[in-house]
Amino acid sequence: MSKSRPDPIGFFRDRGREEMKRIAGTVVAFVLLLSMSGAAHSEEGKKIVGGLKTWTNNWNREVPGSASMQSNSIMLVGWGAEALFSNRVFLEASYLMSFQDYIFDQTHPASQRERNDFEAAIGKQFYRTMGCFFGFRSTQITERGTQFKETEYGPFVGVRGAAPLINAVSLFGRLTYLPLSERKTHTTTTSKEKATAWFAAAGIKYDFSKRINGSLGYQYETSKGENTKIKDTFAGLTFDVMYVF
Repeated sequence: MSKSRPDPIGFFRDRGREEMKRIAGTVVAFVLLLSMSGAAHSEEGKKIVGGLKTWTNNWNREVPGSASMQSNSIMLVGWGAEALFSNRVFLEASYLMSFQDYIFDQTHPASQRERNDFEAAIGKQFYRTMGCFFGFRSTQITERGTQFKETEYGPFVGVRGAAPLINAVSLFGRLTYLPLSERKTHTTTTSKEKATAWFAAAGIKYDFSKRINGSLGYQYETSKGENTKIKDTFAGLTFDVMYVF
């Protein structure tokens, strides 16, 4: 069975009114962060960073009593922004959406699913290299055809760190714990349960100039439902390009 190829025109054409509202909301959040940039230049230590974020990953689902399912590799594309203040408090937000569908060939017919992620957080930076944060995250996965939706949402807490390596090169890492709620919706039927998730990311960043930097890393996400014991794992390479305003 052939796998779908990226189709940018069809991708945006198939988005409904609800998706457009979600995108508009995230754009507003991005603009609000950038609106702080004028104040960010007025005092030392303040800055705004924003740009392109991507994550190429595959999805592994383990269901008790059944064989695990492995999807193809897909790319999530979107934006990220961070506002850092002189007291080292920071605000950050990001929005990613799938450029193509996850496909599970193990099902007949093959299951095709799209994904959207949104998260926002506030945190405190310590000693310029370490920080902690808490916020809210929502991940929605929709199956094409049936419109079956799986949504994970809830608060999260985490730590992050960065360390210079050589010249313009530095290392970064991030660990996040998420006590999530899961909602599964199919036509008029809805079920809910709690889930526990852990996200980890690490990589290398390079400063091309004072304004532009890029990073390459690896991100791992895993969650498990408390009742169904279904375990979902997403893993793959990240690539970001950021501009310092």
